[in-house]
Amino acid sequence: MYSPPRAWLPFWFALLLCPLTLTLPGCAYIAKQAKGQFELLAGRVPIDQALETEDFSTEERELLHWVPRIKQFGEEVVGLSPTKNYTTINPEFTGVIWNVSAAAPDRFQSHRYHYPVVGSLPYIGFWSKEDAREEVARLKELGWETYMRRAGAYSTLGWFRDPLWRSMLAWDFERFANTVLHELAHATLWLPGEGKFNESFATFLGDRATELFLQSLVSERPELWQKHLDQEVDRDQYRSFMHHMVGRLEALYGAGLSRAEVAAQRKRVIDESRQRYEELDWKSEGYRRAMREGRNFNNARLGQFRVYNTGMNDFDDALSRFDGDLSALVDAARRQLPPSQRRAGRGWDPYQALRELSP
Repeated sequence: MYSPPRAWLPFWFALLLCPLTLTLPGCAYIAKQAKGQFELLAGRVPIDQALETEDFSTEERELLHWVPRIKQFGEEVVGLSPTKNYTTINPEFTGVIWNVSAAAPDRFQSHRYHYPVVGSLPYIGFWSKEDAREEVARLKELGWETYMRRAGAYSTLGWFRDPLWRSMLAWDFERFANTVLHELAHATLWLPGEGKFNESFATFLGDRATELFLQSLVSERPELWQKHLDQEVDRDQYRSFMHHMVGRLEALYGAGLSRAEVAAQRKRVIDESRQRYEELDWKSEGYRRAMREGRNFNNARLGQFRVYNTGMNDFDDALSRFDGDLSALVDAARRQLPPSQRRAGRGWDPYQALRELSP
């Protein structure tokens, strides 16, 4: 599950930060992004009020009615931090956040952006598609491979009351619940400058919490659980396949070959992977089409997969040490992996800290 760049700041706060910002995203960038955030936040209304005044479809209304239960489950069962996030919706907001990432063409080295508060991250977001395209062009001129995509959700890590977007109500139930729980996970634990760990932690937590939530609804909504089981088969097969392909490429990039040799062998790896992918059995047409010809799988795109899906075995192992108690794992992570621990010494590795996490 992807989520967007983090922590867009309100306009007045962005202006205060401008003198402190020396590199991208700089003062002009922050002010422009803050303006987009202000437009999103300014139009938010409580969900109960929106249900009374807005012309929502039956499906949209159903999802909105579920939000309090999803949040309550996340807080009381999973142990996520209580926030006012997703208690409101901006029913008129039609904007889009465009996520841009870049990587070296011959290795998984991400171009990183340095932000106030949240540290460095391997992506940057824009409210304007034109601005995003300009950044893509700039990065390409510098020799980076690029990947540009829409960001489907939004989080300020609990700093402000993040609203839902109208476009989120077009999702199916599981994606909607997973996204809410994923974003609440970010408000529960965020390690500055550790984008890969933060996103993978939220992916793991969102998946496990969503599964528990759907299990709790088996008697009430059995069709949701059955749909989850069907989707889980495709999701697990897709992630396993992608990890295998990324592993082959990592081995290639570490073989000490020339850039030309890397490029030729990378094409062979991806072409072979496409062929094998087509031979797999898929329940969902979306997954079936994921590696069709014409879809670019450069290092920037694959790098984003790594950002959101690294160390899942470490998370599974940690959960097993807590006897499968997700809330106990969340509590320990929140207490034992705070940002202050990162400053305890150079070379601190959040994954090593995760492997040492214990009840």
